[in-house]
Amino acid sequence: MNDFGTFYYILEYTGVLLAAMVGGTVAKRMNFDVVGFGFIALISSLAGGLIRDCLLSIGPAAALQTPWYLIIAVTGAAIAFFIEIEGALWDRVRFYLDVVTVGVWSVVGATHAIVNDLPWISALLLAVITSTGGALVRDVVLGKVPALFTSQKMHVFPSLLAGAMTLVFAHFEVKAWVGMLISSVAASVLSMTVYWVSTSRAHQPTLTERSLDRRIAAELNMSPDDSVTNIADAIAGAKDKDVLNLIRVYLHDEVLERAGTSPTAASR
Repeated sequence: MNDFGTFYYILEYTGVLLAAMVGGTVAKRMNFDVVGFGFIALISSLAGGLIRDCLLSIGPAAALQTPWYLIIAVTGAAIAFFIEIEGALWDRVRFYLDVVTVGVWSVVGATHAIVNDLPWISALLLAVITSTGGALVRDVVLGKVPALFTSQKMHVFPSLLAGAMTLVFAHFEVKAWVGMLISSVAASVLSMTVYWVSTSRAHQPTLTERSLDRRIAAELNMSPDDSVTNIADAIAGAKDKDVLNLIRVYLHDEVLERAGTSPTAASR
């Protein structure tokens, strides 16, 4: 690990923090307890790097060699746990977290390949694995179709670009931190471009992320801060047509989750 410079670790730790925050919000939306919350956040932030290091077989995984990986991952999970961000605001925040993470971790994966003298195609593979592995494992654990297979073109293609640019800069012996910075920014810009183009072509209404209990509360014209008990009592006293509408809301939410096409499923 001594072959990596300071800027590498800045990118690596930034990716861990952002991915843990995104994973934590997924766990919060699914109403997990503190154990499930922490587990999903750790998977989201560390699984990609663990898979990468296992493939490289160069000793203990980076996440086990230094406590900073776990410390930063727990910090990101805590931010997601204690700060309430939902709706359109969180859609925007999560989008930029995602695109920054794509660029950051793609460069990190490609850099590992370069340091270990691997061929160019291996560098591209590690760029994609590092940037998407956490979300892939998280979706599998949650029993969903991995979003990587349905709506991750805004991650995979930018990852390939970042990996390729990192290889080119290394070949021409450009300063490591300069190549890393330019590659990560370029991947993030491409990710945003792919998203905006695909969104404009789809002409679909923008979905905002809200936890299921808040969606049900909205359907019942209740305050989002009402307890689950109050919501349950309101359902018990609701009219049949209102209960049927709530069932529709729940089934719609469940189908989107399992298909990997909901706003949450699209996150890293």
